[in-house]
Amino acid sequence: MSNIYLLYGEEKYDLNSKVEKIKKEFSSLEVGVNLFYINLDNVDELESILQGVTFFGSEKLVVIKDTKLKFNVSLLNDIDEDVKVVIVEDSVDKRTSEYKTIAKIAECIEFKHYDENQMVQFIIDLLRKYNVAISFEDATYMQNVCGLDKQNIINELQKLVIYVEQGGIVTKEVIDVVCSKTLNAKIFDVLDDIINKKKDVAIRELDSLLKQKEPIVKIYIMLYKQFKQLYMIKALKQSGNTNYAQELEIHPFVAKKLAACADKYTEKQLKNIIFAFDDYDQKTKNGDMDFEIGLKKIICML
Repeated sequence: MSNIYLLYGEEKYDLNSKVEKIKKEFSSLEVGVNLFYINLDNVDELESILQGVTFFGSEKLVVIKDTKLKFNVSLLNDIDEDVKVVIVEDSVDKRTSEYKTIAKIAECIEFKHYDENQMVQFIIDLLRKYNVAISFEDATYMQNVCGLDKQNIINELQKLVIYVEQGGIVTKEVIDVVCSKTLNAKIFDVLDDIINKKKDVAIRELDSLLKQKEPIVKIYIMLYKQFKQLYMIKALKQSGNTNYAQELEIHPFVAKKLAACADKYTEKQLKNIIFAFDDYDQKTKNGDMDFEIGLKKIICML
């Protein structure tokens, strides 16, 4: 088994759990004694740390983080077997010579987010361990509301278990009361209010997002994307193709909700809405329209 690890990827919960598991292989760890953290600020110390003898002898753990592999990776060749090196990155470029060198001597593990179906099953299984029930439909709803970040999902599940207690049942209504929504879910709420002609509610929700310091440009892009998806679903439906999820590469749950929304517009109406967003984009880029006022004007005209 290698004593060098390269851990990377977007799923931080699993990645950090792997780091903690490696730490537990040591009987005792103390920062600066036999546990060392290396980043770009102190990467020049790596050679002396790898070669130095500590109070515990040669046994040590060296964690190298966020360097984009921009260090002398040849230092990792022939290190003492009592030394473990864990390299942690958000992502890696497999084309670089540094990665290719490390890949020959290290155990390389990429930590990916679960896909939607895996996360739904994770929600069901974890709640079951606490003797709490949830339907597949409501677990799917929770995944769409809370996203794909496992640590966030676990935090929300812990809140649900406390709320319903052992033997309880988690429903959509409970999720709405207890769980914190992702920005994507909040934007979908704005879209839902727009479609149901609740423009005053949509404006209030937009103001709430801005108070939470959500970037207006990001909100615009996400709303624009959802209306484009509505338009594409409308076009697919009229062509006789109802396989929206596969064609748009979105979760079937989301596709079903968008399809119901698309039924409330004609194809021409959706095309005009997209033109309005494009016009907004151009005017804000030219400085002819305030971002916030422009987006609120679009909401009011829909």
